[in-house]
Amino acid sequence: MKTSIKSLVSALFLTVALSSSVLATDDHGQKKVFGVAVYPTVDASKLWVVLEKYQSESAVNLVLLDQYGGVLHQEILLGKRSKRNACRQQFDISQLPDGNYTFQITAGTQKEEIPFQLGTPAKQEPTRLIAIN
Repeated sequence: MKTSIKSLVSALFLTVALSSSVLATDDHGQKKVFGVAVYPTVDASKLWVVLEKYQSESAVNLVLLDQYGGVLHQEILLGKRSKRNACRQQFDISQLPDGNYTFQITAGTQKEEIPFQLGTPAKQEPTRLIAIN
């Protein structure tokens, strides 16, 4: 049940996020090469990256950068000769230290940057309650 709900939510989010931008253009009136959505999983130790390629002749490159601009991960998610026009990939971020990070996605002349921040909440000391009858 839990898996089917997560799948349904993912599918709904993907449909809304990507289908609404199929005919989207950038700030210069140029047709977009791809659409992208990034969202956390339920346990907050992983992130989903969802891509849809609108122009098959372009490869879509994804880079994960740390707060200093260092490359932590780099790959081509949808290649030029790929028969797929969409992909969904999960990234395990549980081993990354707290800080600011950026997903940088490029294809052709289009470049999208999606920043996110990781932070661990401070541990709270237990409080003691007193009840008087």
